[in-house]
Amino acid sequence: MDAGVQGIAAYLDETWESLLKAAAEANDVAFQWSPGPEFNSVAILLRHLAGSERWWIGEAIGGIPSGRVRDAEFHHDRPRRDDVLRSVEEARRLTRQVLGGVSMRDLEAETAPTVTIGKPARRPTKLWALLHYLEHLGYHRGQALLLLKMAQTAPRQASAR
Repeated sequence: MDAGVQGIAAYLDETWESLLKAAAEANDVAFQWSPGPEFNSVAILLRHLAGSERWWIGEAIGGIPSGRVRDAEFHHDRPRRDDVLRSVEEARRLTRQVLGGVSMRDLEAETAPTVTIGKPARRPTKLWALLHYLEHLGYHRGQALLLLKMAQTAPRQASAR
């Protein structure tokens, strides 16, 4: 792994570590809590991030089919913490595998043929896909941290699903 990819991978790891630390410190009520039925819980956001990482890094960059069903990631159930964290770890393992074998030059190539964006559809570069996922992770990390903080002070009527 060259220095550029190594730096991005380190930043990705640090972002995940801070999110997973906060999730590990949360009790099960906070892990499943949302401010209302139309909102996601931390559990659902983590499940979505795992699917998104498998898609953008595993499939778009690594060419490894993700089998992703994006809508299922947002099913408002109460996913078990162990299942969610296992899914995250599997996605992280795949990311380490994919990024371990690429250079910044490799990231100049277009993404896998299954990945398109925009209208008209076009294939972005692998670097675009990686940066897009980093931004996406940061966005949902902020939501998850806010949800965990809100869960600590929420009135009793706004509780876990």
